[in-house]
Amino acid sequence: MSNGLRRRIDRSLSEAESRLVDAEALERTVQRLVADGDISGPTAASLRAALRSRLADCRYILRHLGAHAAIGAVFAFDLVPLPLGTIARVSWVAGNRVVETARGRRERARLHSAGVLLLAAIPWLGYAAYLLPLRRHSHEVAFVLANHSWIARRGKTYEEFLRDARAPVRRFGRWLVPLPPSGPGLRPPPVSRTPPAR
Repeated sequence: MSNGLRRRIDRSLSEAESRLVDAEALERTVQRLVADGDISGPTAASLRAALRSRLADCRYILRHLGAHAAIGAVFAFDLVPLPLGTIARVSWVAGNRVVETARGRRERARLHSAGVLLLAAIPWLGYAAYLLPLRRHSHEVAFVLANHSWIARRGKTYEEFLRDARAPVRRFGRWLVPLPPSGPGLRPPPVSRTPPAR
């Protein structure tokens, strides 16, 4: 790997990770969800508390979620007609699984699971592969982060996207990013919370 590409990847990784864990931006996301009527005041308070207590615990997963975002930034305008982003994501997951297993870190190795690997192999959708272990670790952090990332990329919340999406996309989207456990304060889109049929 050339030094220029390595610097580009390192810069993209640090930028992506810092955007993901920007406390002020996450707070603005929670405020917007309240203003849009997607969550109630009590649910917002529980999300804020979860962010304060769980965000540091999720740092390892967030680093890998940020890495996939950085891979997207690096290969977004690649002119080579190969799925380089998909190859890079799959290699990232498999490589980290091998490294963490070799180091004897079973808990970390489990985060790079077969499910994450399979999701990483799907074009475009694969950038969100690390939402799988993140939602297992903290539904609240996954929910806020999905909405935060969607606002940054699309200008609207993930909840708005789900409301406007077709039924199969809504079902898969809700399965990937479930509502927080304090669900009674949420106004969910009219979809089932089960994963889509295969």
